[in-house]
Amino acid sequence: MQTPLNDELAVVHLGSGLASAYCTKLLVDGGAVAVWVEGPEGDPLRRRSASGANIDPQIGGPLFQFLAASTQSIVVDPAGEGACAALWNLLERADVVIWSPGSPITDVEAFAPARIRARCPHAVVVAITNFGLGMPDRPAAEFTLQAMSGGWASRGRADREPLAAGGDHGDWAVGIFGASGALAAWRRAQATGVGELVDVSILDALHLTQPFFAPTFEIGAGRPYRAVRSPAVPLNHPTRDGYVGFQITTGQQWLDFCILVEQPDWAEDKTLSRFETRAKRGDELTAIIDAWTSQRTTAEVVELATLFRLPVAPIHDGKSIGEFEQVVARGWRSTNPVTGVAQPAPPYIIEGDIGARVPGASPRLGAHDGTVLPARERSPSAGGKPHDLPFEGVRILDFTAFWAGPIITHFFAMFGADVIHVESIQRPDGIRAATLRHDMSEGWWEASPFFAGTNTNKRGLTLDMGQAEARELVLKLVAQSDVLVENFSSRVMQNWGLTYEKLREINPRLIMVRASGFGNSGPWKDHVAYATTVEQASGLSWVTGFADDRPEITGGACDPIAGSHAAFALMLALAARDRTGNGMLVETPQFTTGFNISAEQLIEYSAHGVVLGRNGNRSWVHAPQGAYRAVDWDPPYDGMSRDDWVAISVTSDAEWKALCATIGAAALAADPGLSTPKGRMECHDVIDQQIAEWVRPQRADDAVAALLAAGVPAARFQPLAGLHAIPEVVARGLYEEVDQPVLGRVPIIGYPAKFEFGPYRLHRSPAPMLGQHNAEILTELLGLSEDDVTRLEAAAIIGTRPRMGIAW
Repeated sequence: MQTPLNDELAVVHLGSGLASAYCTKLLVDGGAVAVWVEGPEGDPLRRRSASGANIDPQIGGPLFQFLAASTQSIVVDPAGEGACAALWNLLERADVVIWSPGSPITDVEAFAPARIRARCPHAVVVAITNFGLGMPDRPAAEFTLQAMSGGWASRGRADREPLAAGGDHGDWAVGIFGASGALAAWRRAQATGVGELVDVSILDALHLTQPFFAPTFEIGAGRPYRAVRSPAVPLNHPTRDGYVGFQITTGQQWLDFCILVEQPDWAEDKTLSRFETRAKRGDELTAIIDAWTSQRTTAEVVELATLFRLPVAPIHDGKSIGEFEQVVARGWRSTNPVTGVAQPAPPYIIEGDIGARVPGASPRLGAHDGTVLPARERSPSAGGKPHDLPFEGVRILDFTAFWAGPIITHFFAMFGADVIHVESIQRPDGIRAATLRHDMSEGWWEASPFFAGTNTNKRGLTLDMGQAEARELVLKLVAQSDVLVENFSSRVMQNWGLTYEKLREINPRLIMVRASGFGNSGPWKDHVAYATTVEQASGLSWVTGFADDRPEITGGACDPIAGSHAAFALMLALAARDRTGNGMLVETPQFTTGFNISAEQLIEYSAHGVVLGRNGNRSWVHAPQGAYRAVDWDPPYDGMSRDDWVAISVTSDAEWKALCATIGAAALAADPGLSTPKGRMECHDVIDQQIAEWVRPQRADDAVAALLAAGVPAARFQPLAGLHAIPEVVARGLYEEVDQPVLGRVPIIGYPAKFEFGPYRLHRSPAPMLGQHNAEILTELLGLSEDDVTRLEAAAIIGTRPRMGIAW
């Protein structure tokens, strides 16, 4: 079977850490040829084991074997004679170089991203750093970057410290943005013959995936997003044999949930239909729900809730996820060909004779020393100019809603594609209902900061798909389009008669992307899913939370991460179509994305029989790490939390010595039992006490400044208020101001990667008003007359105002 890239993309992995490793893995699974360049001691990932198992660094642990499958390894000692010349020979033959700091090679100035770009002008260089290239360097770690992203503000409990998303969430998340940036830039390089530098920031990626457009909300509403560290009700609850998770979003879902848990009085209390009211009575309501779920098994609760079509899922861990019936039925669990360890299959499925690479073996350290990438004849410029947008000329029909769907096509809209966002006046995009005009006054449907944040640069079309004429119009649009993307439940497109088989007859070059929660076949295909449901089912929730409490959720981060994986899969499909001329069906379930970025849980259980669990803010592989309370602060807005906290993460022995010197802990520094990460993890409570005593009398900013000056990763937990104004993102220009007709001038987050050849402004037009481009699209693309448009509007097939009274 061919892969989408079919060995036509040559990648050199020149870095260290999870982020660059996952970025490279995504490209390799798509069919790239890749070489890992390692220092004499090998990539530190070779020695990683979250369960503490002994690892042979020459072979690498099971996580390394998952990430480095089907690649080659060469060892380069920068101090060795002739080593640099050999490395340059390799880099000069690469199409893409994935670069991150922290390896013996990338710490050499000669191999800085700008130097590689200058010497290899044809190559795309993807640099993944904490804050972006050229930014003031400061010590940082994934945990401290999470603290600077604001996502913690709606996670955990107000009576405990702020809580990070578990499982090195940010490092996995940024990998997909690096891989997408690589493919977009490579597509442009194929047209121009010129490579470029793609500058990816982990902090920017966390701002996109964690705080749910809080700055857009803040400026649009004139007040900050009032997230509180208080679990939603209901959320995650104990059962007789584990935990079960709910996500109750709509009013009807709440009423049905009340019947499910045998509390009809709750349904009659109108105040409980609001999230905030349930949160205020959280302890009372949660205790009653816990009592009901605890009397039943997880399977029994899921079965009963499914009868009500409620979003529900078992909360899987590293053991149960591999036995999940949907995983088994769809073959989403693969096996390492050498060790037999279970691991997730790639997160997308392409039907036909093109598919993801079947994972091969990972290389022993230096197994391919002396080999080089084959010389290839580079295509001359296809007439493109460096500043041309990479997806100009691509038309996408966007049948998506909420967050996970629209963010798929938003990437392409920012980078030049003509994206037509299709809704109806009978059932507009559901995220429009998350409006700042709660009184439902005129224009309320245009006052959603969340719709505004994921739909810039798109055109808006309304079509009532319940009417035959609307479906005929869609078929005519399909004939003129390159891609159709949808994230409905599996049966919706079928009910409209818009199957891939039918669409392919009309347009054999069409790529159809289907992005439902659990996929379009298998026992879970019809289950209702939100981001939370996917986090609960895929393992993300299991490792987020405190060890002595129930699982938490990341707060919806699976939506943008899943959507970004789907955008990457679509780029692979476009690359394959460019080569073959044929369209294809691509399935990108949200679940498979969550399953992949929580891969370490399945892998550690399969390899070592260890179920990784929740450990609050602590790391699986280094110590100390945690949140420490500082002097309370006076907030600029009433109602915001007054407690202030410092995030600290020690990732090396040198940082440990610096921490001890800074906080005056000479006895800790002198203790030989604390000289290793394992020893420090075993004595974490004692260490935490001394750190807490040092931080508590200080202002958070003062404590952070002292730690950073000593070289210790630290950050203040940044509240949602003013998130867009912190210096690190202002300097990057991450948020762009957009004039939205109803919200006014609001900041909207851009993309976590800066491209050397642009676009330098991503949000060139605001999100479309409902049906804003009806006449333009129907007349210019389909040749309808003005009278036709008027007739369609009179028949409510199109329109620009929601039909009130429709239940969303």
